[in-house]
Amino acid sequence: MNKKLRNGLALCLAVLMLATVLAGCGGSPASSSAPASASAGSAAAGNDSTTLTLATNADIMTTDPQALNNGNTTSVLYNVYSNLVKQDDNGELVMDLAESYELLEDQVTWEFKIREDALFHDGTPVTAEDVAYSLTRVMTDESSSDHMNFSPLKEAVAVDEYTVHVVSKEPYPIMLNLLAKGGAAVVPKAYIEENGEDAFLAAPIGSGPYKLTEYVKDDHVTLVPFEDYYGEKNEDWEEVIFRVIPESSTRVGELIAGTVDAVNMVIPTEWERVNGNEDTSVVNGPSTRVYQLALKTDKGPTADLRVRQAIDLAIDDKTIVDTILKGAGTPMLTRIPSGVNGCNEDLVGKYNYDPEKAKELLAEAGYPDGFSMKLEAPTGKYLMDAEISQAIVAMLSQVGITVDLQLLESSAYSNVVGAHSAEDGFMTCFGLGFFDASYGMIGYFGENTSGESNWNNQEYIDMYYEAEFNMNEEERTQMFQEMQQMVADEVPYAIICQIDNSYGVNDSITMVPRLDDVWNLTTIRKA
Repeated sequence: MNKKLRNGLALCLAVLMLATVLAGCGGSPASSSAPASASAGSAAAGNDSTTLTLATNADIMTTDPQALNNGNTTSVLYNVYSNLVKQDDNGELVMDLAESYELLEDQVTWEFKIREDALFHDGTPVTAEDVAYSLTRVMTDESSSDHMNFSPLKEAVAVDEYTVHVVSKEPYPIMLNLLAKGGAAVVPKAYIEENGEDAFLAAPIGSGPYKLTEYVKDDHVTLVPFEDYYGEKNEDWEEVIFRVIPESSTRVGELIAGTVDAVNMVIPTEWERVNGNEDTSVVNGPSTRVYQLALKTDKGPTADLRVRQAIDLAIDDKTIVDTILKGAGTPMLTRIPSGVNGCNEDLVGKYNYDPEKAKELLAEAGYPDGFSMKLEAPTGKYLMDAEISQAIVAMLSQVGITVDLQLLESSAYSNVVGAHSAEDGFMTCFGLGFFDASYGMIGYFGENTSGESNWNNQEYIDMYYEAEFNMNEEERTQMFQEMQQMVADEVPYAIICQIDNSYGVNDSITMVPRLDDVWNLTTIRKA
């Protein structure tokens, strides 16, 4: 089997510092709340440094890969845990723990042969029992943020020490995509059963290329290479530090000062500052994140389709992209961007903007003088999130809609998402966990839309489940494209734009932005 495959809740975070190395993995590191600095050995301090320091806008939410709910968490844990298969930097699916796979004759059983040289960070071997345990864990734990995504699975069974069967309820065309998600990361069965979930959260053990050795909440996470890792190793770094620096200007300041080697989410107003510095550059690349304004379809003025259409028509997506994002995005009428299986390209780069028509629709719906609504939105979590929400408020005011904008810091915003408690409008900018339309389209009904739009269109739901399990790729793609048009027509979410990933990078290192926002430490190298 060719190793390059066809690209086809949150648990509580232990708030105490991780002050000990993972069980059986070496001595204890010194605990510290002091930030890493260039003098401590960032690559920017000199090309002979073996410490890589990366600055991120928000802290990780958990050390458990099956309780992921933000991109920064994924960026760290992608390097700590392994999956049967994974996505490489080009978005292609490649073998990871699995050496081969076969879809058996019943069309629902996938047989995976696991490599025999994989070890957990405590030195114990990774076996089929660990794989089956990990998948069963996410399938059965309803508190996991990934639980619903694994609902197509029926069971995972260890056949022998290095063979596992993953069985779906019906033929499931994107099994490999699902198994590349963070929720399918393999965790150590024996360690968790012997020590408990809390111990695992406090001292996480994976089988990926890096070990997590220290975590200081809201300050930094430290990783070191796993010497017995089975796959490609990066010999450039003996230590990697993820520092939490919420403010973009502060992150950029540290990048220019040489105290960090790369920073994420560089806002467009900082690009000139980064590019104007002799040693740093802005590196942009597309992401799967799409800004959307969720509108309640079951109560208030937005329960009327004409009002939702009016809101969509009042928002000038292209101006937002051109002025606020400085071109680092694409106007959209779908949340499925180019590069993702099932994208409706007819809705990419398109937008609706007609404020006069918006006023007419509001009048027809009984709101000739407009109305008032509340909008809850993130600030500092996504690229230019507060500025985009503020622009939307100003645009809506031009058609008579008065908006009470409530900007929420990252943790408060995540709490609203988790509690499904948004009152009126709600801004989202979620990415796609794997590159298939099904992952984005499931977000428009059931629990995933609860507290956001509360849209439950039965025709849409029926089509989703028909498409999800359709093994005919052409039919499946056509159904997902039709569903995207249904969302554009009924506007449970006013879709604004796709945003780019924007990084500031010291010229002493090289990195390529990934569509899924992940920092892949194996491929971040010295220049």
